[in-house]
Amino acid sequence: MAEAKPQKKFGDILVEGGLINATQLHQALAYAGERRIKLGKALQDLGFVNEVAVARTLASQLNIPFFDLEKIAIAPGIVTAIPELVARRHKVIALGRKLGEVMVAFADPLNIFAVDELGRYLKEKIVMSVAVESGIVAAIDRMYAQKSARASAAPGNVEESQAVTAVNDLMLLAVREGASDIHLEPTETCLRARSRVDGLMRVSREYPMELHPSIISRIKVMANMDIGERRKPQDGRFEMPVSGRDFDIRVSTLPIKNGEKIVMRLLDKGKVGNGFEELGLAADQAALFKKHLNNPNEVILVTGPTGSGKTTTLYAALNLINSIEKNIVTVEDPVEYDLVGINQVQVNPPAQLTFASALRSILRQDPDVVMIGEIRDVETAETTIQAALTGHLVLSTLHTNDSCGAITRLMDMGIPPFLIASALGAVIAQRLVRRLCKACRTPFHPPLKIQEELGLTHDPELTFYRIKGCPKCEHTGYRGRMAIFEALSITTGLERLIMERSSAPELYRQALQDGLVSLRRAGIAKVLDGLTSLDEVMRVTMDTRG
Repeated sequence: MAEAKPQKKFGDILVEGGLINATQLHQALAYAGERRIKLGKALQDLGFVNEVAVARTLASQLNIPFFDLEKIAIAPGIVTAIPELVARRHKVIALGRKLGEVMVAFADPLNIFAVDELGRYLKEKIVMSVAVESGIVAAIDRMYAQKSARASAAPGNVEESQAVTAVNDLMLLAVREGASDIHLEPTETCLRARSRVDGLMRVSREYPMELHPSIISRIKVMANMDIGERRKPQDGRFEMPVSGRDFDIRVSTLPIKNGEKIVMRLLDKGKVGNGFEELGLAADQAALFKKHLNNPNEVILVTGPTGSGKTTTLYAALNLINSIEKNIVTVEDPVEYDLVGINQVQVNPPAQLTFASALRSILRQDPDVVMIGEIRDVETAETTIQAALTGHLVLSTLHTNDSCGAITRLMDMGIPPFLIASALGAVIAQRLVRRLCKACRTPFHPPLKIQEELGLTHDPELTFYRIKGCPKCEHTGYRGRMAIFEALSITTGLERLIMERSSAPELYRQALQDGLVSLRRAGIAKVLDGLTSLDEVMRVTMDTRG
């Protein structure tokens, strides 16, 4: 049992301790609510506090010790008292044991769920203390790695311990690199680990093939999958805090020639709080998108290839219009992030719960706004159009190269042109481009010929940037990604062409006349701002028009 279970509210404790005032608390609560982040992070983002001051104030007000984990020695054996996943989930670490008591450092000593769960593992009395979250995360990384290393050196369970170490190492490396996916691929000679960073694959690690079964089994156990089934693909998931951030990890297995391959997709749960303004839309594009989001009965489509950020855009749009007065329902495959105040449905084909069947049921649930994860077939497309025509705002995605391609795709599916013209309000096409590393980007003046080809006004002083590479960007020249957009509004001119079953090039020419800024032009605007390179923009827009 714990020594105490504090019941005071976090914000009230900081006010009572004199760290912030009531006005700052009110501002931080509003900021946290808008971005769906914790109050502590909101206070730090607003510059009202730092994590050390927060931890010390909590310790003082709750009358429990504060520890600087960089200045104390943690007993090596004590960490085994708390399972690693539990320690990471609740951001706690056992510091020492004495006379039937275990001293545990908490990042959040007000977390009664953490206290309750620890009580199931620690049979002794829990003595609570406080440490900064970053210090606890670093200590967890360090101490559990040392525990695995000691276990690996001991006789017995060697491969199992090495598998635990390998999986933890891969997770830490992936988060540090900003990877979206980890691929574990058995080859003829080794188990190769590759990660997808900024959209491109790179080799991370290589392990002896002898470790392949134990590493795969370790991940399957974490994802609650059948470790005995190796002949059929499986899907699973697990949650894991890594380096102070909470990740939802989707796991997929696939039997290949040399054994089972596993892909883990890392979804940073903190990113769901990103707002509409952070998408990176140009001012006129954002205004157009917002105008259509306020229309009560139309279809808005977001298009682009897999991994282009469509789900992020849809979630940001839903967060923008989310309110207690609206019934918003989504159908997704899979549900990637939990959205507060929004009803989310997970597709389940074995139970005949498809996009189309779920949408039909949702329309009997008195919705105001419906989000369909993807239009994959004629049935879903027809139901989507009918939903808009009967008074609902519907958001969905299509896999097309650009905005006008979405119109012809619906025609190819057999949707009558008059229904498309009546229901479709806007199409947002997008791509992700890599950001130039600001630490090493190199300026240059593009030749006048290139300026002419890009349709720019001749300017001998015009500055672009090209990649160089440095340790901060792993010598790639890029760090992170951002979106570029093409925002198409269905105008009267486009409606006429749709009714005439015009081709995509004809639709595109009309859209340009109506003021459409193409994906490539949007990318070039980012080049002019020094945010990305011309080569990168040309690479990601090579399959688009203009």
